[in-house]
Amino acid sequence: MSNDLILCIWDQLVAADVMYSFFNLNSRINSLLLQFYGLYKQLDLRYCSLSACRFFCRQVPTMIEWRLNLTVLKLGNRYRCSQTNMLAEEVIKSFVANHFATREKSCHNAPEDIFQILITNNKEIQPIFPQLISFIVFQPIPISDVYRDALLFIVANGSLLRTFAWNSCRKQTHHSKTFFDWLFRRSINLVSYKLSTPPCENGFELKYEHTLINTYVPHSSLIYLTINILNLSTLHTLLHYLPQLEYLDVYISSICHSNNTENQKLNYPRNLRVINLRHFIIEGQDCSCLEQLIDKFVNTLEKFSLYLSHYCNGDIDMCFNGYRLASLCNKLSRLQSIHFAIQIPFMEEPTRQILSDFIQAFRTPFWLDGPVGCIQVCVNYNQIHRCVQMCSLPYTFTDNTLFNTIDLINVLFNNIEQEKQIQNDLSIALAPLWYGAVWLFILFTKDQKIPISFLHALQYPHSQDKVLVISCERGILPDNIHEHLQLTHFSTLQLNSSFDFNSSYDFTQSVAWFRLLPNVKCLYVNSTELKHWFTSDHNRQQFLNTFLARLDRLFIDCEPLINMNRNQEIMLPLLSFIINKQRFPNLKYLRFINCKYISSSWVNINKWVEFIFIHIKEHQLYHFFHSLLISNVFLI
Repeated sequence: MSNDLILCIWDQLVAADVMYSFFNLNSRINSLLLQFYGLYKQLDLRYCSLSACRFFCRQVPTMIEWRLNLTVLKLGNRYRCSQTNMLAEEVIKSFVANHFATREKSCHNAPEDIFQILITNNKEIQPIFPQLISFIVFQPIPISDVYRDALLFIVANGSLLRTFAWNSCRKQTHHSKTFFDWLFRRSINLVSYKLSTPPCENGFELKYEHTLINTYVPHSSLIYLTINILNLSTLHTLLHYLPQLEYLDVYISSICHSNNTENQKLNYPRNLRVINLRHFIIEGQDCSCLEQLIDKFVNTLEKFSLYLSHYCNGDIDMCFNGYRLASLCNKLSRLQSIHFAIQIPFMEEPTRQILSDFIQAFRTPFWLDGPVGCIQVCVNYNQIHRCVQMCSLPYTFTDNTLFNTIDLINVLFNNIEQEKQIQNDLSIALAPLWYGAVWLFILFTKDQKIPISFLHALQYPHSQDKVLVISCERGILPDNIHEHLQLTHFSTLQLNSSFDFNSSYDFTQSVAWFRLLPNVKCLYVNSTELKHWFTSDHNRQQFLNTFLARLDRLFIDCEPLINMNRNQEIMLPLLSFIINKQRFPNLKYLRFINCKYISSSWVNINKWVEFIFIHIKEHQLYHFFHSLLISNVFLI
């Protein structure tokens, strides 16, 4: 077999699966694995099969070639719950066995908590992978203190480690102290540190008093910090101990109050060039907490991004607007770029004059011809969330969902030329907004008629792979609108639904949206809504079938399945509907998400797994069956 043919076969597999399948067949194969897949040097377990993951978790901590040569280790993803624990358990076994072997003792009678005892009493722990440079973890389920310590203090304990990233699941901030202790006391040469939580979760907290008690010293090498934290106090404390920091990307989950006072004893980085305040909420009439933070870096800051919500208690004159942002940025002598998205809540819909005042604040010389050039800005009102939205263009906050209502057709621009474009083609004027936005969430009120101009505004043919999220209320589309326009840049559709539909559910409006979205290949849908599709007699079933036939990924939200009766009622007809070669000829991935109430509603999981495999074989869905064999059907 030629090298080219071997590599062609390998291109269809995940690297870890390649190594698992071909490892140690012969010296020629091993040399190819070394050359093209980083055998013994790099290991990415995130998307490999369960059998390959189990194999490497057992082999890597014990095999000398892996231990002495591994430089990059990545593990965990949102659909594989066991990877982090699996590796941690094997690391603990290897660590304990080596401890007793070096002392020529047996570990058979060691107490169950021997690992914690060794970790606590041994201040000079030797790293299991001394050459490790990069360690990336996605933690999909809660982790115990023991497994956490195994990954932090045994795996990520080498002096050569430069990059550390840990994406935690929900409700894990009780590990805060340990993560920060590791950062400031063990990661002596680390350059990049990322510690994140899911959106809308509380972030990690570090108190200044804790750093004093535990004798933190400033970190001498960290340059890049991306982190989700609880409050502004934690940010100031972190900055005090990071004198070399140059890049800061931070999500602050708690509200910052305008009367927050800073600790005058703290120091700040000397060369901070980039600040991305990814989530920043201020309550109160002044924004001194934000201004005091940015003032620390007036001589170094080059790139500034701000995603801000300002609750100003109804005082329009005190809102954080274009004038105040320009005043703040004018202090930054080295500023090269500014990007922002600002939300100002309004209990009542603002008048056209108020919106005009907001956009007028961005028509000053700083914005139109200032030190960073011409900054394009748009302003509109969101009637569902009741807030004024102001953002610079192009939109750069790709991790944040962009929320819009039909009020978007009344958008205002600070650039007069863009204002003129609205009369000709609003989608052209909004192109910089759609270019940067990945997730677009459109919201409608009950029985709201959707103007054609709004749909035209959503068009953006020069980009692809956008995600469209539609609220429970689908609105009323113009008749036969699909004959006049198509929203071709959306490849993923997420339908938000309530748990209990009633007789008012309008299947026709959902189908009308399907006909507007010819390139959607991925669908997120609630199990209750999906049930309506296959249990009702719809005269538009043919349009539904056309839409479903294009799908290659289907995510089913199972949160409504709150008990066994609901599970039995929905799952059997649902699976019969989905596992159908004629209806879903291209489907490759089927995932059931938000499967809660495991002990009450999912005790019959074996029954459904058996049903899936039996009926896939009956329908001869080879490519679908193949996907299932490599674990692309998930319950999470």
